[in-house]
Amino acid sequence: MLSWRLASLLFLTGLGLGLLIQLLFTPAVSQSNDVVYLLRSIDRRLESIERRLERLERNTDNIQRNFELVRDWNSVRVKVVK
Repeated sequence: MLSWRLASLLFLTGLGLGLLIQLLFTPAVSQSNDVVYLLRSIDRRLESIERRLERLERNTDNIQRNFELVRDWNSVRVKVVK
């Protein structure tokens, strides 16, 4: 009687572990079209933000160069006046 209990306990434990492993390692379920559409929309929006940031960085660099040119001209003007 004890061997039957032990055998059934081992069987149920193995069955439980097998089901758990199957749940953990099953292939991913394909995503619905709504989720794919949402992810692509987010990706396009992030690319747009990245392009705007690059444009802003270029504009900032241009403004910085213009300020440097103005400082140079002011220094030249001061030297000419003196």
